[in-house]
Amino acid sequence: MKTLKSVLTGIALLFICVAANATVHPITDKPTKTDIINIYIDAITHGKVNTLANVLDDAMEYDVMRGDNVNALNKDQLIQSLTAAGTSDATVTTETTILADDDDASTVKVAFKYADYTRTDVVTLSKTNSWAITKVVTSTK
Repeated sequence: MKTLKSVLTGIALLFICVAANATVHPITDKPTKTDIINIYIDAITHGKVNTLANVLDDAMEYDVMRGDNVNALNKDQLIQSLTAAGTSDATVTTETTILADDDDASTVKVAFKYADYTRTDVVTLSKTNSWAITKVVTSTK
């Protein structure tokens, strides 16, 4: 009887240990916040817009501040503008700063430093099913 109790206790302990370590880690190929910011930077600096549309929210806002004027673009207009520009500047350097970050939203400031001016984009990412860019406000100095 004592052996039966020991065996059952051992089996129960083994089951508990296996169950505790049986966490399911879903395989995901969704881009991370860092991936999305890098895709955005590549699109702006090198004109690589082929993957940008996948990381922009359908209702995203893109605001270009020029003095007192603000030009607003939607997702399709932004993609069309970047495609037409075909920008590729090897001399540009970028600097990113995280302004706010939590589980559902993130705000990142990206400074594009060109030879004669600096362009600053404040990029807001939101997470519903996956991370996506929902708003960008850009200004130049």
